[in-house]
Amino acid sequence: MTEFSSPFDATDERAENNARRDAKRIQDQDTDALRRFLNGHKNNRAWYYRQLLNCHIYGSPFDPERPDTNNTMFRLGEENVGKRLMIQAIDASPDLYMLMLKEHKEEEARLESVRQNEEDKRNSDNEAMIRTQGFEVPPPVGWPGGPTKAPGPEDKL
Repeated sequence: MTEFSSPFDATDERAENNARRDAKRIQDQDTDALRRFLNGHKNNRAWYYRQLLNCHIYGSPFDPERPDTNNTMFRLGEENVGKRLMIQAIDASPDLYMLMLKEHKEEEARLESVRQNEEDKRNSDNEAMIRTQGFEVPPPVGWPGGPTKAPGPEDKL
């Protein structure tokens, strides 16, 4: 157990100033570290956004699948942490926070376009489009457009 050489005196003005200065220094270091993290790479901002989503800050803490009070209180705690993280990101750099939101919106639009394209392929009568759904798979041997014979050892380099 650590023994203190002298008890803390809350009336000491120098001790109060030192404590305030230390708290400000730590806050500045945290803000600078977060700013460097968000400025580092697009994937950093995507990861940070997913953490905010996991904290339910953009939705309701109430889960209709588990409507009990304990679950709601737990999710409120997660939301509290998420909002603290959001405020720290905004304080670190409002521009990087807005860039993070913009990148997420663009990624969602890209994914929606891919989903829509795949849905169109599934619902299409065009067999060529159906074949290219998801990934290119060559037709089996003997099918139209497929190889005429199975690959053998002479085909390898």
